[in-house]
Amino acid sequence: MRRLSGYLGIGLMAFFVTACHEDIDIFEPAALSSGDIARFFGSVQSTPQQYSWEVSEAQTLALPGKGQAIIPAHAFEQADGSPVSGRVQASVLSISDKGGLIRQNLGTAAGMQLLELAGMAFIEVRQDGRPLRLAAGKNIRIQLASAAYDPQLRLFTAAPSESGALDWVESQAGENAILPAEVFDPESGRWLSGFEIQATTLGWLQCARYVSHMSGKVPACVKLPLGFSARNTAVFLALQNVNSVVAFTDFDEALPRVCRQGLPAGSKAELIVIAEGDGGEYYFARQPIIVTEHLTINIAPQKALLADILYALDNL
Repeated sequence: MRRLSGYLGIGLMAFFVTACHEDIDIFEPAALSSGDIARFFGSVQSTPQQYSWEVSEAQTLALPGKGQAIIPAHAFEQADGSPVSGRVQASVLSISDKGGLIRQNLGTAAGMQLLELAGMAFIEVRQDGRPLRLAAGKNIRIQLASAAYDPQLRLFTAAPSESGALDWVESQAGENAILPAEVFDPESGRWLSGFEIQATTLGWLQCARYVSHMSGKVPACVKLPLGFSARNTAVFLALQNVNSVVAFTDFDEALPRVCRQGLPAGSKAELIVIAEGDGGEYYFARQPIIVTEHLTINIAPQKALLADILYALDNL
């Protein structure tokens, strides 16, 4: 009887050990074979507001959020320098937070220099589908109440890089392009303290200050599961207590791994990983870190609903 009880005990132990072992083995990091992260950004990016007016008339265009663009009459010309007459069409957009930056697949850094965002705007003007530019001697005044004026604010313009991301470059106008301004908020009926960008170019414009109080610049890498690549994955670092987002773009798909240089050592931040899978499903990870030298973080994004990803971005 004792021997039978012993056999039963061993059998039960083997059953529970096997069951526990199977539970542990159920979880494996997702492996992607294709997918396209551009589809994710195409579904979550904010839609620019559209305006149309006679170019001979001055216009004030409301920007999403608390802001406006003040455009003088006859402000535009054709790409070849010829004058414009008749109606023109504008697309305008503004961004003021880290979630909005990631939705638009944007970072705030200028090369290896980190920038703290005060406000960002996009303005594109066309006539019959043809892009226009600002005429010589004309400028657009963009007023935003997303942050208070600071004499350290600078203006940055952007152009696409070889990777498709935007490269931010400080405008030659520098600090002289940013002025203090009182901005009227139609929702509250109040005037708010903000700043004004005096822009002489169209496209993406960023008003920001250099993040100079964080010492030390170090690289960091994110190691991803098999199949997560530049085609289907986006990786960002969002600094804590600083309105700044850095995109990781240096993918080594053989490892697979993506790295970024010039991060502030000792800073608290969050790594955000978003991927789009074969059947349109999404993968997401959010990992708090402290940036240290030679840091490599292993992250295995898990399947997530689009609504949950957007909720996380809106609450960064």
